[in-house]
Amino acid sequence: MLKFHLIESGYFLGDGGVMFGPVPKRYWSKHYPCDENNMCEMSLRCLLLETEDRKILVDTGVGDKHFSKIKFYKPHDIKNIPNEIRKLGITPEEITDIVLTHLHFDHCGACTIINDQQEIVPTFPNATYWVSRAQWGNYSFPPLFEKGSYFSDNIEPVYEAEQIKFVNEDMQLTKNIRLELYNGHTPGQIAVFFETSEESYVFPSDVVPTSLHRRLDWLSAYDNNLALAMEEKQRFMNKVKKDNRTLIFYHDAYTKMTKASH
Repeated sequence: MLKFHLIESGYFLGDGGVMFGPVPKRYWSKHYPCDENNMCEMSLRCLLLETEDRKILVDTGVGDKHFSKIKFYKPHDIKNIPNEIRKLGITPEEITDIVLTHLHFDHCGACTIINDQQEIVPTFPNATYWVSRAQWGNYSFPPLFEKGSYFSDNIEPVYEAEQIKFVNEDMQLTKNIRLELYNGHTPGQIAVFFETSEESYVFPSDVVPTSLHRRLDWLSAYDNNLALAMEEKQRFMNKVKKDNRTLIFYHDAYTKMTKASH
């Protein structure tokens, strides 16, 4: 049996004009609040999946190593991921898998920690970290557009510890958990499809970052290829609507999850 937990790892402020890209403010502001500076509250919502023999964390939030570098985004209420996992009765050593939807800093910041010797080491010493090979290639040789979104100390210590496995194509991680690759936001972003005994879910990460982005024309200026992002979102949404899945949103501070068709 598979069960899941949502881990609210914190929040940041994202500029609405960037988060909603080509959508005019007079439309998106009716549905998503912003302050006088056009800044919107955005969540960093991670996912923990438990099967009979595996404990799988999907994304790790922004972490606590880079507050000075990301102060523009005003990160706040940031939670310590290992401590949040311990509240569920699970130690970091018991985590078997980390699925990283992609390697932008707000999704993989807690992959590594600073230990007592001031060394940066993997947070989850016994876990396999799953990263798409296309995303690793983009991280290794980033286009200028995305270069500032990658912080090497979030992932290089994991690579050096030989804890990374690459996802080359869509694959079954377990019987009830499937990893599928989508492009447009960034090459080889992973969406996580899973089934419980009651319902079918998907964690789309930045393919569909908020509930408003379910519409094909609601894109983000963070998408590195807007035209491709729309096509890939159409492919994704056609699939999840057919399956009547519930989407779990990484960045929506007000809607944690909803059906694809709502």
